[in-house]
Amino acid sequence: MTNGVIRMAELCRQRNEMVNASYALGQMSLDSFAQVQADKVRHNRQVGSLRDASDFEASAVALTRKLLGDEDAEKLQDALKEKAICTADHHGSLYCSQFLQSDLLFALIMEKLGKRNPYVPVLAAGQVELENSTYSRGFSAYASRENKQFLPLFPAKYSVQLASHAAPVSSEMIDRFRKRFVNDGEDPELRRVLGEMCQELYESDGVFQAATFSDQTTLVGKKLIGHLLTGEAPSVLYLEMESAVQPILLAELEDETSILYRLLYNQEIRNRMIETKLPDGLSLADYLFRAADEKGRKIMLSLNEEGVLTGHDWRKEPVRFETAPDVLASLIREKRVFPDVFVETLLLLFERGITWIGGMFQAVYLPQWQTALAAVLEASGSDAEADLIRAYDCTGYSCGPMMMLYQGDGFATTAGPVELWRNPVSFERIRELAKSTSLWDGHMIGLSEMYFDLTVRDEREEDWYRKIAEELYRRYPENMVSYENQ
Repeated sequence: MTNGVIRMAELCRQRNEMVNASYALGQMSLDSFAQVQADKVRHNRQVGSLRDASDFEASAVALTRKLLGDEDAEKLQDALKEKAICTADHHGSLYCSQFLQSDLLFALIMEKLGKRNPYVPVLAAGQVELENSTYSRGFSAYASRENKQFLPLFPAKYSVQLASHAAPVSSEMIDRFRKRFVNDGEDPELRRVLGEMCQELYESDGVFQAATFSDQTTLVGKKLIGHLLTGEAPSVLYLEMESAVQPILLAELEDETSILYRLLYNQEIRNRMIETKLPDGLSLADYLFRAADEKGRKIMLSLNEEGVLTGHDWRKEPVRFETAPDVLASLIREKRVFPDVFVETLLLLFERGITWIGGMFQAVYLPQWQTALAAVLEASGSDAEADLIRAYDCTGYSCGPMMMLYQGDGFATTAGPVELWRNPVSFERIRELAKSTSLWDGHMIGLSEMYFDLTVRDEREEDWYRKIAEELYRRYPENMVSYENQ
């Protein structure tokens, strides 16, 4: 392996402890890795939970029934009995190769739990900007030696709008996209694929009539995964996390026994939460809620000693929100305020015992939140709750290692939905690759995505993307699933 690629991988190991741990366990196959993750789910189920998860199941099932109908709702209800959800994705980022391969690895984890060709619940945070690194703003394409291509659907003025607050992709957006990338694109094969995807994913079955971009993503996601996998294969359901948790969030704001209620309204606990610092220097009080302005742009909020949420908007003007239960509930219903991922973790994992299988960042910060929350509760006399929360394994992840490469002319890149569209893959092939690909090789296959996430522009090596693509072509011929190696 070339020195440059080795240096890039070494830097990634230094930047993330989960990546470094994967190097130490490097010879383990991805199939065995899936078993390890499944064992974490089994462990957490044995721990028990503070609350029954049936209320969340009912909320997620009702949302699925509304968007997709009874059949999908019933399949989701069965899948949620396993008490495991994939939380690695960001809602709207359907064309990210890292997320696609993570979701398929999670499907293998579900198989280890006893679900053959499972129904895969992906609960994805929508509170990310459309132009986040996984690119909810449009399509990602990987069929280039030189770089990952970002092909926007949304105009640039919406780049910093949150996916959770975005309007659906419109027919006018698709028309503009066609003119720019289908009619006038340089690569004839990419033009054909993008044209087909526009037609089959968006220009049919009322997709343009979806109420929100998040609802539309659920509809498009079902069509997309159904096209990419051949034969008997898993189904993947994409739901926006914020929408699915809202009913139980509102219920807990009225329940004085809930942990969330006490964090917000018990002065002693609130002060301890503010004083308890995380490794990044922030406290749990900085991770409770976020707000959105009139353009759907995120505003960071902190809970102060008086129980008020405060922050600054994009104009650097101060904002404040009272948190009386009825006031906060109204703000949440209006989507002016929404729960941070910490609160979603509290509701689903720490209270209801639903294991989160996420990404390499999430597997680091969830244990940090776990430690801080348990310390706050214990110091406040809630020892039993603290002990139960400490007992969970929060290190599950599926997003990072990859197994499928797109084969170019002398280069190979991570294969995403655009690359697999014309050459769908059987899930049996996924199972085979998981058995033949080691955990560290999986991280090396995903190095271009990992390196991009763990570095900033100015420190990246010159021609880093090309160097990785050419090295992957030489090193992993058996992982090329496009074209002749299907």
